[in-house]
Amino acid sequence: MEMNLDTIHPLQGCWDIALSSVKAHALDAAIQLGIFGFLKNPTTAEALAEFGHLDLANTGHLLDMLWSMEVLTRRGVGRSWVYGVDPKLAAFLVPGEDGYCGDALVHRLQSLRQFGAQLPNLLGDGAHVPQAPQAAGWAQAAEVQIGQEQGAVTVAAALACVDRLQGLTGARRFLDLGGGPGKVAVALADAYPQWQGMVFDLPETAEVAQRIIHRAGLEQRLESRGGDIGHDRIGEGYDLVWCSSVLHFLPELSRVITKIRDALVPGGYFVSVHAELPSGREAAARVLPYYLPLLMRGRRVWPQGAMIDLMRELGFESITSTELSYFPLAPAQVVIGRKDQS
Repeated sequence: MEMNLDTIHPLQGCWDIALSSVKAHALDAAIQLGIFGFLKNPTTAEALAEFGHLDLANTGHLLDMLWSMEVLTRRGVGRSWVYGVDPKLAAFLVPGEDGYCGDALVHRLQSLRQFGAQLPNLLGDGAHVPQAPQAAGWAQAAEVQIGQEQGAVTVAAALACVDRLQGLTGARRFLDLGGGPGKVAVALADAYPQWQGMVFDLPETAEVAQRIIHRAGLEQRLESRGGDIGHDRIGEGYDLVWCSSVLHFLPELSRVITKIRDALVPGGYFVSVHAELPSGREAAARVLPYYLPLLMRGRRVWPQGAMIDLMRELGFESITSTELSYFPLAPAQVVIGRKDQS
């Protein structure tokens, strides 16, 4: 069989998948060992190994791996390599920076790894009835992992989405539904000084949001309320309802969207930011790796376009849909609709 030397073997894609786990472990180890904090000021493998009481040879190998992953920079100085955190990632990987996401990344890496270990059992047993989120665990995640991702990613996305909405000048009232630590609400209140808002989430999580609101000095314009989105009242008279990555965990989607519609004033906006399952292979490959654990545990991720259809059925007007790639882990679909103004 004749073969060109530059031919890529059909198994290469599978091999790449196997090798990606090494990259995940390398990133996890670097965060947990505090390597990015030490490399805030570029230095050598020798200095890092001495500081961290690490094996010198293996420290150099790990740094080279991180450099090849475009997480670190590397430049030659004399006979040594000097490594530093890539400037575009420093705000997110160096502890103490405003956008630090190290704890969130470690949590994501470990939870996805745990799912992988459970996959054979899930295939054998099938999805179980989804249990309600554990309130204490959800609140802890809001305080740390979700809080980090909101501050580093979601806030900017929310401001960009809301900025495109028309007719929201002056005094307005908004709801951050399932808002976790409430950093989106804080950012909206900062950006629109005449607005007032509410964060609604589980009671323990709402307490986290209230503390963040207090630290921001916005108690006069923001409040948090605890409850069950599916069963409790969420208030009314809102000009805007923002809801991000929450509806995946709730049953009876139509009922919840109806509740959101009824909470809006005529002409008010509902902004839904959630993953949807694309029909194309390339797009699906960007979404499924993250949302497969939710799907196989009985959570809801709907086909692309289903939210538009549901909102239209429930009387929303001027519905638009845009993919948002600037979002944690996988792209989300931004679906915006207005309540009937009549």
